[in-house]
Amino acid sequence: MTGRLPDPGFWRGRRVLLTGHTGFKGSWLTTWLQQLDAEVMGVSLPALPTEPSLWAQLDLAGVHDVRADVATDSWTAEARGFSPEVVLHLAAQPIVSVGHAEPARTFETNVQGTVRVMELLADLDDLMATLVVTTDKVYDPDQSAPHTEDHHVGGVDPYSASKAAAELVVRSWPRTTAPRATARAGNVIGGGDWADRRLLPDLVRAWGDGEQVLLRCPQGVRPWQHVLEPLRGYLLYAEALAAGRDVPPALNFGPADGQSVAVAEVVQYAAVQWRHLGGTVPGSGWVAAPHPAFDETPELTLDSRLAADRLGWSGAMHWQDAVTLTLEWYRGVGSGAAAADMVRGQLASYTAGILEAPS
Repeated sequence: MTGRLPDPGFWRGRRVLLTGHTGFKGSWLTTWLQQLDAEVMGVSLPALPTEPSLWAQLDLAGVHDVRADVATDSWTAEARGFSPEVVLHLAAQPIVSVGHAEPARTFETNVQGTVRVMELLADLDDLMATLVVTTDKVYDPDQSAPHTEDHHVGGVDPYSASKAAAELVVRSWPRTTAPRATARAGNVIGGGDWADRRLLPDLVRAWGDGEQVLLRCPQGVRPWQHVLEPLRGYLLYAEALAAGRDVPPALNFGPADGQSVAVAEVVQYAAVQWRHLGGTVPGSGWVAAPHPAFDETPELTLDSRLAADRLGWSGAMHWQDAVTLTLEWYRGVGSGAAAADMVRGQLASYTAGILEAPS
């Protein structure tokens, strides 16, 4: 695998405010930050986002763990006292279908939560950089894919529109001195995602119950990538912002060309791998939902050449390897392996693989 890794010298002892730290991506990112010897303050809702919960399974010690709704100001005084040097804003309502069912909550969390973060920044004397994570779905779908950073943002559903609005909040916010930017990642997969209505967790649950999974949009093409890929990009982006490098105010983090494939193709490959790992798959493993509750974009892909050019970041893992790694995590934990051991082991293998790659 080729690519750059975060600089341990930058992160060692660095005070990092991470919102959404108990979520799927936040839990992996907290683990990585701790391995880099950063000091982490996390802000997340009092209730864990899923049951089971990767955060609970990891049982991470040493995190300044604050439980509050990021859309309120109940946590900001504590954040000022922590005086972060880097702010990574991941907290969100992240599910498209939940956005349809609960649009008000989706806008409140994704827009007002970003407003609260931006409001805080002016009071942070030691702040070096802020990175707000949005999504590949911020782009107006009427534009041709793959999307580049100069495409217009927009949204035809509450989740996408709320994230596009968050982009505008970050872009337009006055009275901040430290550099700020937004990161737009592809469809992220990985072990420990226990959310409903996510492809790989849905497969594992359905096949474990001897059922086929219902696919809303089996021919929809998406930019699949393992969770460690965009997280590496976020860390490199924050380093560049903090160093005052001339980097764009928004960057895509998606898989390499040819790595975006249809949902059904991912499921077919996953079925082969699940059987190889000793699991059972009923029939073909999936059926198409007869009456999808809402329309979805048929093709969503990202052009990440700008991140490669300005950060030296590029996707290092083939989508099939990402699927295999994800299923190995679920199969391992299901067979009694400790979730924390699986996360740390896969993180170590991933970084070692990049370290061994020719420069």
